[in-house]
Amino acid sequence: MTLLLRAGPWALLWTIVCTLSAAAQQPFEKVGEWKPLFRGIDLVDLKADQPRLMRGHAVRIALDTKGLRFFATPSNGDRPDHTDGLKTSTFLTRYKCQLAINASPFSPIHKEEGQPQKIEGLTISEGKVVSPERLAYPALLITKENRVSIASPPFQLEAVHTAVSGFGIVLEKGKVVQGGKEVHPRTAAGISQDGKILYFLVIDGRQPKYSEGATTGEVGQWLSALGAFDGINLDGGGTTTLVVEKPEGFQIINRPIHGGKPGTERVSASHLGVYAPALEK
Repeated sequence: MTLLLRAGPWALLWTIVCTLSAAAQQPFEKVGEWKPLFRGIDLVDLKADQPRLMRGHAVRIALDTKGLRFFATPSNGDRPDHTDGLKTSTFLTRYKCQLAINASPFSPIHKEEGQPQKIEGLTISEGKVVSPERLAYPALLITKENRVSIASPPFQLEAVHTAVSGFGIVLEKGKVVQGGKEVHPRTAAGISQDGKILYFLVIDGRQPKYSEGATTGEVGQWLSALGAFDGINLDGGGTTTLVVEKPEGFQIINRPIHGGKPGTERVSASHLGVYAPALEK
């Protein structure tokens, strides 16, 4: 106690410096606190003014939640390519998910839903391979027991029940993987070090005075600050969308920008949905 009293002013100054330093290292500011959406699933809104204006949203999923399961876009069967394109909101309502994000890269872009599209990289839906792995595309791999991992090909798929692919790994064993300087809307996923929490992250972009977008390195920083240890950059750009189920139908949480029009969803070949129990009353 004597030592603390003698060093009081210096200790106070050091505490202030450390606090300011920690705040400076935080890449975003929470807009409110985490709020529960469904049992085991929480949402928080995020914002940053530096190094540019950014607005984002994160979902935190407790993987040990009873009744929780994942679902990726299924195959379109004998039709061309891999899947028939849907908006994320349509995917959510058609398959009765509680939450959904866009997932794997794809081509081509269509204005209308229901057109065949090709997925770039691995997709597995309910244990069935929808699109094969490609060398340059890592994947988010989920078992039927909700064990989640991020890996690069070649994959070990014996236990994988659900999988979607991404453009690159942005967080690896706690270290941010720095990429290029291109700024775009982003969709990403991350896993906590103990494997108990899965994070979804969307950052809006291409919207001056609202949100300009993020680099892949910044996506890794945001995932790390949320609590992730590993992270993957999924498809982004005009496809970035986060949707949740509501009693009246659905709510688009972020502000997607297809065709340069804020609030407009893009038709995507690939989605990742979550089924979760309702909150206890």
